Amino acid sequence: MEMYKLLRKTFLFLPLLLLFITDIHAVTYDFEFINTTTVNYTTGEDYVDVTTQFLRKVNNREYLFSTKGEKIFHIPDSASGKDYEIELERQYKLDSLKVTSNTGNSVPYTVEKLELGQGLYINVPNYKTTTYGSVYVVNLNYKTHIYVRNVKDWVAIQVPALHQDTEFTQKDNVSGTTTKIEYNLNLVVDSNITPLTKVLPTTYTASTKDSKTTYSFNGEDRVGVPVYMEFGTARVFRFETKLKAPKTDNIVPEKYSQALSALSTNIYQVPLPREFAETNQRVMIEDIYPKPSKVTIDLEGNVIGTFEVPANKDTQILISGYIWVEQGDLENSRNIPNLEYSEYKDAVRKDSKLSAYLLPTKYWETTDTFIQSQALELVKEKEFVLDVIKSTYGYINEVLEYDNAKAESSNERIGAKAALQGGASVCMEYSDAMIALLRAQGIPTRAAVGYVGIEDITDQKNVPHQWVQLWVPEYGWLSIDPSYESVNMQIGTNIDSVLWETFFDDDDTNLGVYTADSIDLSTFTKENYSIQVYAIEEKDVPEVGTLLSYSDIATQGEDMDVKDTLNILVKTTTIGKAFIIILPILVVLVLLILLLSLITILIRRTKSQRTSQNQQP
Repeated sequence: MEMYKLLRKTFLFLPLLLLFITDIHAVTYDFEFINTTTVNYTTGEDYVDVTTQFLRKVNNREYLFSTKGEKIFHIPDSASGKDYEIELERQYKLDSLKVTSNTGNSVPYTVEKLELGQGLYINVPNYKTTTYGSVYVVNLNYKTHIYVRNVKDWVAIQVPALHQDTEFTQKDNVSGTTTKIEYNLNLVVDSNITPLTKVLPTTYTASTKDSKTTYSFNGEDRVGVPVYMEFGTARVFRFETKLKAPKTDNIVPEKYSQALSALSTNIYQVPLPREFAETNQRVMIEDIYPKPSKVTIDLEGNVIGTFEVPANKDTQILISGYIWVEQGDLENSRNIPNLEYSEYKDAVRKDSKLSAYLLPTKYWETTDTFIQSQALELVKEKEFVLDVIKSTYGYINEVLEYDNAKAESSNERIGAKAALQGGASVCMEYSDAMIALLRAQGIPTRAAVGYVGIEDITDQKNVPHQWVQLWVPEYGWLSIDPSYESVNMQIGTNIDSVLWETFFDDDDTNLGVYTADSIDLSTFTKENYSIQVYAIEEKDVPEVGTLLSYSDIATQGEDMDVKDTLNILVKTTTIGKAFIIILPILVVLVLLILLLSLITILIRRTKSQRTSQNQQP
């Protein structure tokens, strides 16, 4: 019994002994600086409420922080935008700015405005001495629009990365003291928000309390990596296409447009939004004028409407409709098969239909020695195909620098090799460079053109955007946007985009015109040819029964057939028009000749009968 009591006392004492031993060997810091930023989003708002709490703690009784120092907070500017937009957003933040102590009392501060794009410094002098056992807390609170995009039911929240030089421990070489530094981030959303679909980085914790969910990220995972969260599994867009077809024929009077339509016709081919498996993109038409003579689906899956319009008067081609896109929630997102690189190339070689997506072109110089050497360097020691893709994606972002000013100006296409020499670039340079490198690596690739960053503004000036699609067995065409950013790579499903056309060669549009007159489509401005795409809610879509599919509008077919070619030849070429004019004349002449021949035959028969009668006795 006495032995039992002794053992029992020993085991009860052991945890305390281990605790003391642990404390003795644990890393202790003289000071702790804990920075906790909480970004709170309320569903339906276009801004977030940001609170950064700075907590200073002294663990060493021999030291203190006097009131002579200060804490400097940094409030970032938008990474893009015009100067006046950045100025307006700065003022919005400053108007809502509050600096308080842990008791809620206001604390004095000063504002230092850096160059536009670099942000603001909020300098907060120490309002009290920090000693052992008495923590120092200061709270910075403001509102901002730049962390959130809210378009109808779709929400994206992005918080900038910590700088690559961020330190989590510091040692003072003079005093020998050490400081532990934390950078915690909490993103808080309410229960009304749509389902979560994407989170980057993927290491985080989630907790729900009082109908609000908090997603927490630690500082180490945020170094060089922005936090990105996306909510929403489906979106609906309305599109409106307007093409002004100018008068090109000054010979045939306008009043004879219908009677002499064959003599005065221009034929336009207008690209329509296509369907796409990755986002389950579907299209329905509400209005289309004039009715197309044909709707063609080419080998790429592009949809092209053929319209015949009078050439002797100004007219318009008007098309409007709706586009649906979808993606799975976070637990049901579509997986991308990650084949071994060698296995992937073998699968590609066995599929002859993919050979066209590996060929060099004028702007995708796949066989160029520079492109070849860079492509080979990027595949070294890469076991899986996704590793090759990410390596190439990262390389392009290291070499190219996106230029917003260039994006808003006319941009001459320079091709992949020139783009990879470095310098200011836009989406075309990014995609051309990636297509050339991927093709050189044996990965079938094509260019995709459409619209991204779509808002709910009806007068939004949509600018076509180009990205990349590559073929993955058992998946299909995988979308990649190398101009997005280098860390949280845009690979896979993206419902913040609408796909319009795809190309296996250097083409960048299927817009075309056949005419006997002179029209240069390259000179078309946004006033001549415009496409508006904007987000709406499902409830704003008319009854599906009132909408039309492409098959409801006109006869569908794959590419042009002989009948189409003859129609274009006859109606839109000088030879064809001459044939139309001459043909009736020839028909009349033939009929006259036949009539004269018939009359001649009748006269001869009449004369013959009379002669026969006169010869009878």
